[in-house]
Amino acid sequence: MYLAFAELLAKQVHTRYPGVGVDALPTEGTVDNLARLRSGDVDMGLALADVAERDRATGPPATAPQAVARVYENYLQVIVRESAAVKQLSELQGMRVSIGATRSGGAATSEVLFEAAGLRGRVDTLTYRLRDALDRLADGSIDALVWSGGVPTPAIADLDAELPLRILDIGPLAIPMSGLSGYPYVVRRVPTCGYVPPGIRSIGVPDLLLCRQGIAADLVAAVVDVLATDARELVPPYVRGLQYLAPPSMIQTGLIPLDPEAVGAYRKLHG
Repeated sequence: MYLAFAELLAKQVHTRYPGVGVDALPTEGTVDNLARLRSGDVDMGLALADVAERDRATGPPATAPQAVARVYENYLQVIVRESAAVKQLSELQGMRVSIGATRSGGAATSEVLFEAAGLRGRVDTLTYRLRDALDRLADGSIDALVWSGGVPTPAIADLDAELPLRILDIGPLAIPMSGLSGYPYVVRRVPTCGYVPPGIRSIGVPDLLLCRQGIAADLVAAVVDVLATDARELVPPYVRGLQYLAPPSMIQTGLIPLDPEAVGAYRKLHG
């Protein structure tokens, strides 16, 4: 979802502002993106809000990324084979679970999830990228995977068409997760799709588009303009669920302050 959104954004920014070249770079995810923003290796990057707030609280203030917008909602998804006996998260004790790439936001949030469920140190956690994890789920070398992303996630839906999968309901863990981390996790109803039966609850975490310190003002203004006016062009057609590409919700970035240039761009657009 990160790369799909970034590629759509890059295309739309270049269409609207031909003088601006945008390269969308694949990374491991949130933790990797935050490090690249702090080092100045990239100008903008996507990050899960909970991990971004933790990074801001623990990292040097001088290089702390700032927000451009809240863009959409990720669903924390725990996926098992439909044939598995597992019905709830606690039943994963002693099993092999991929939590995502080491430097991904999903892996960081998974640690909070397992601690809230009383499974810290009681699950054999592995750090595979999504497609590798799905291959291992299919051949039985892992029992479950945790993934933070949109619904449906195409790679998960593709495997589900061949080998039925199922998402676990983790809604009751939102409150204990918030107590452990200090981040206000919220329960979300997951949009029904092939691997999501009706009524399933998950943990929702907003995705933020962040920028590095010292970024060019005109670049921030161009991106805010595109986000605010071309929202329909920026959501992959297969994704359902919440997105925040309207200015009143785009500016709600929690404890990550908006970049001053972004504030100016929003005021110029909407007063």
